[in-house]
Amino acid sequence: MFSIIEERAEDQDDVLQLARLSLGNRLTDSPAARMRARTGPVPGLSMIVLENDQLVGTIRYWPMLIGPGTKAIQLGPVAIHPDHRGRGFARMLIRYSLDRAQALGHRLVVLIGDHALYQRYGFEPALPHGIVLPEVEDRDRLQILALTSGALDGLSGAVRGDTIPSLPDRRLLA
Repeated sequence: MFSIIEERAEDQDDVLQLARLSLGNRLTDSPAARMRARTGPVPGLSMIVLENDQLVGTIRYWPMLIGPGTKAIQLGPVAIHPDHRGRGFARMLIRYSLDRAQALGHRLVVLIGDHALYQRYGFEPALPHGIVLPEVEDRDRLQILALTSGALDGLSGAVRGDTIPSLPDRRLLA
């Protein structure tokens, strides 16, 4: 029996340990890691998978800005314990958390990853939209997902970390 729940304060050390096990050096040495380095996860979107009360998976989101100041969130990392891979936990975490992000009023999600892997969730390459990473490394792997219609209209610029955990700007939803 498994469950997906919001990450609790007592889970933080185990989540970090699982992410290190799953991602190795990419957890702290990548463009995605550098963008999220000076902020905390977005409230309400850090989720874990428990199976028989054991942590087997985790997903987090981070506040980002695109261009002069359009709020977005960064998906990742997604980490699944090696003994539990191939069972669909990552897919469930991604789908559940994207639905939750949309319900919370978030409009844009970015991630650095392979398009072939993330297109099933609606992600598309960001570069054709003029949305880029400040670093050259992984620019072609930057993906974007609009959670609301028109969220990408006229948007361009570099993606960078936001120092304030992202809460949706209700004015943008009008």
